[in-house]
Amino acid sequence: IGRAHFAAAALPDDVMAVWWPRFERMIPSILDWERNRAAAIAVRHSEIRARGTPVDGTGATLSGRADRIDRLSSGVADILDYKTGSTPSKRQANTLLAPQLALEAALLSRGAFQEIGRAEPGDLAHIRLRANGSVEHESILKDGRTEIAAGALAEEAWQRLSNLIGFYENPATGYLSRAIPLKEGETDGDYDHLARVLEWSAGGDGGTGGGE
Repeated sequence: IGRAHFAAAALPDDVMAVWWPRFERMIPSILDWERNRAAAIAVRHSEIRARGTPVDGTGATLSGRADRIDRLSSGVADILDYKTGSTPSKRQANTLLAPQLALEAALLSRGAFQEIGRAEPGDLAHIRLRANGSVEHESILKDGRTEIAAGALAEEAWQRLSNLIGFYENPATGYLSRAIPLKEGETDGDYDHLARVLEWSAGGDGGTGGGE
C-alpha cells in the first residue's frame, strides 16, 4: 500500500531516499498506535474540510482542513494533527501561540465540519512521527500539572481571534511582519518580503557609513 502511494506522489529520487526508509521504520509503531485506539473510535475522518464560519460580528470567516478527526463512541471527537518535526511545541499550542488545533476545535463545536456535524471536542493532539520510527501521541491539553478542557481552550482561541481581527480592523493599526519574538529567526513570514527582513538582517550595525 505504501509503495503504491509513494509511486503516485512521484517524488524526486533524493526525497524518496530519505522518506521511504523513514516510512518503513514507522509502520510497526503506527499500526500499534492505531490498534490501541481502535476500540474507542466510531468513525475516522481524514483530510476533512471545515466550511467558512463567521467569526462573531467581525465580518470575517474562518475555514480550514484537519489532518484527522476521530468521532469516538462516547460522542466526543478527537482532533489530531500529524507532525514530522518538532514545531510547534506542546507549550506553544497550549498557550495559543500556535492556535491551529484549538481553532479547529472551535470550528468543530460550531458544526463547520459538515461530515461530522456539531460535536464536542475531546482530545487535541499532535501525532509526532519521529525519524527513528516512533509515534508519539502528544496532547496539547496538559502543560505540566495544568490541564484544560478542549472546549475551553477552543473558545479562548476563538475569542482571541475575534479580538485580533478587531484590532487590525482599526486603520491606525500597522501590520507587523513579525509580532512573535520566538519567531525572530525565521525569514519566511507572510509580510517579511514587504518589510525587507532579509535585507535589513544582513545589514548589521550602521557603523560610520553614509548610506541612506
